[in-house]
Amino acid sequence: MPAPYRHAFKAIAAARSAPAFHPDGVLYEGRAEIHGPGPLQQGEWDCLVRLSKGIGTPRGVPDLLGMAVRLLQDPPVDVLCTTAPGASGWQRYVLRPGRRWSGATLTSLMWWRSSSGERLQVVVDAPGAGLDSPDPDVLVGRLPATFALRVVGRHGDVQAGTIRVDRRSEQPRPDFDPVLHPPQSWRLAPAWLAALRARAYVGSREGQPVPSAGDDRPAGNNRGG
Repeated sequence: MPAPYRHAFKAIAAARSAPAFHPDGVLYEGRAEIHGPGPLQQGEWDCLVRLSKGIGTPRGVPDLLGMAVRLLQDPPVDVLCTTAPGASGWQRYVLRPGRRWSGATLTSLMWWRSSSGERLQVVVDAPGAGLDSPDPDVLVGRLPATFALRVVGRHGDVQAGTIRVDRRSEQPRPDFDPVLHPPQSWRLAPAWLAALRARAYVGSREGQPVPSAGDDRPAGNNRGG
């Protein structure tokens, strides 16, 4: 692992006392329901959901909106998605800042790859109304809220499901990492980008303070919620 690359992300995280990217966020708890055979285990699962702003712009200012989901399966699976122009074709491979959570489409950008070469991405669709803010605390006072999740392949949807966010969490913020926590028998790809992402996560973790309960900075007391 090239030390300068890791140290750069460590320095950014240390300066922010938060993750190098998506520094401002709010952690929630909920329940995910997955249908159809595919990488994700079918059934209902408890989950942790973190809404965040990628850059950490001031409140009300558009940003790359991020949604990190930890499905508490065995073993757990981490899914990280960011706002994109849409869900079809090339749109899943491009990120775009969002002005509000309502109607936003988020994509994993990278894909899961099987040993047979199958490639699948995750797409999340936010509720269509009621979330007219880009800030991570947008769900506070508006729960429960349901997001639609799809696992998408070359020929269309492979799996479908929902993520119902029920309450704000008081747990310590977990270290979401899709490189370390993909579905069983799958890996994050392309390999070169997964390797870079892994180095960034290691450096970011090294630079952050030790998490504590409710460690995401309280909404209203930080730039992005």
